Amino acid sequence: MSPRRITKKEMKEDKLVTTAFQLSEWIQKHLNQVLMVAGGVVLVAIVVFFVFSTRTKRGQKAADLLGKATLELQVGNLNQAITDLQTVVDRYGGTKSAGSATFYLATTYFYAKDYPNAQAMFQTFIEKYGEDPLSLASAQAGIAQCQMENGEFQAAGDNFLKAVSFKPEGLLAPHYLFSAGQAYLRANQRETAKEVFKRLIDEYPDSKEAYKAKEQLAENLLL
Repeated sequence: MSPRRITKKEMKEDKLVTTAFQLSEWIQKHLNQVLMVAGGVVLVAIVVFFVFSTRTKRGQKAADLLGKATLELQVGNLNQAITDLQTVVDRYGGTKSAGSATFYLATTYFYAKDYPNAQAMFQTFIEKYGEDPLSLASAQAGIAQCQMENGEFQAAGDNFLKAVSFKPEGLLAPHYLFSAGQAYLRANQRETAKEVFKRLIDEYPDSKEAYKAKEQLAENLLL
């Protein structure tokens, strides 16, 4: 009796069975490694979820406290607003709300006439959160205004000019230039003031500040 020929289907099934046995044998030999890898994947997933969840919770808490501080500012409760804003800055650094809180805190200190703290917070905002040119310009102008209040007129003029450099096409650029010219006048830097006023007239001829700059040139005999 001649041997029965093995069909292709049977050959495939035999290979599948063999492969299955080989895989089973490999897993048994390397079970610990398999479990470690699988456990590592699960652990990484858990850590990622935990970090994301924690950041989300921190961000929400920071946003809630920032909202509370904003309401306090609206009703004129500066002391409580300062306390809440400082908490956001100290406890929730790195969140989006912390950046906003830093700027609001600087502004609140300014209106409370605490110019040293206001200037320090504006500088902190620039160093940590100043990515947008508009916000950078505003913070730099905030520093300049603090220096004006402290009688540091030449430094104020320099910082108003720096504010313009961040956002020269901004709506407030003419205002910053005019403020720089006034600061240099008060610092008795008449030639520098003249240059700034003329720059304002040349670069922003249609602005109301350009008209005021012409008046300053005439009044102070800087023509």
